Amino acid sequence: MKLVFNILFFITCCIFFSNKVSSTEKERFIVLGHLYPIVDNEITFNLLKEKINSYNPNYIFILGDSKIQNPKIYKKYIESFNNAELFFSPGNHELKDSSLDYITNVGYFNFFDEKKYFNLILINSSDNVENIKKNISEFLSQINNDKPTILFTHHRIWDDTLLSKKPFQHDKSFFFDEIYPLIKDEINYIFSGNSKRQYFKDFENFKTYGKQNVNNIFWLDKINQINAYSIGMGDGIPKANFTIVDVYKNNLVISGDYSSINDLHLLPRDKIIPDTSYLDQEYDKKKYFFINKKKLYLFLIIISFVLIFRKKFKFKR
Repeated sequence: MKLVFNILFFITCCIFFSNKVSSTEKERFIVLGHLYPIVDNEITFNLLKEKINSYNPNYIFILGDSKIQNPKIYKKYIESFNNAELFFSPGNHELKDSSLDYITNVGYFNFFDEKKYFNLILINSSDNVENIKKNISEFLSQINNDKPTILFTHHRIWDDTLLSKKPFQHDKSFFFDEIYPLIKDEINYIFSGNSKRQYFKDFENFKTYGKQNVNNIFWLDKINQINAYSIGMGDGIPKANFTIVDVYKNNLVISGDYSSINDLHLLPRDKIIPDTSYLDQEYDKKKYFFINKKKLYLFLIIISFVLIFRKKFKFKR
């Protein structure tokens, strides 16, 4: 009886620990984009590189506007993240400067691959919609498993408020409803790498961009069963952000992180860019005015020195 009990106990332990090991098996990838503002800044880029490598990702996806067309920069990416398999998607910067150099470096504009726990599709979202539909259809026809399928793009292809008149301009040139019927039952996740700069600003006061938000890493849109994630950095300063995705069996766990040259957590008051369209009350306007009173004091001191200098100069004459 004791022997039987020991055998049953041993079998139970084996099942328990084998399930525990299998449940923690995962693949990890990191997604980022719009790196061109910082890729030539060695201090900023090295901090980002070290932070990303600390996560030990299996794969890294760089989704455009990152000087991928430049052979030296492309080599820099390959050598910086040499423990991960790298994938790329072209942005308008790469296609505008030299699509030939991009294809020479990367080898593809559109790509499909099957990993252990997910399928990946990369598309050139600057292309015309006919080619995009053709490539997606071809890739989807090769999928014959129940793994989640993830689509990687440069543009927020589901956002129809930003459109270019023609392909290969700044934004996509098609409406989402032109491809949605094709992907609605096949694609589970979309990641877009050109998101933050068009909706938020960091320290630069671009009038054409949205309100200031230096802390944004990614945000989620839900289109039926499709989870669409907007990722990518703006200026990369003060924070160079990236998105971390852990893929378990049929499940994605998504988080984010950043590197920073000054370890900034709270936006300094003198760096705040007020959203003046919402400052309806006189109190609010005064409050933001006095936040920048140091600049006012400096201006007054300079004016005082100028007046004193002019007065002395006239007196000597």
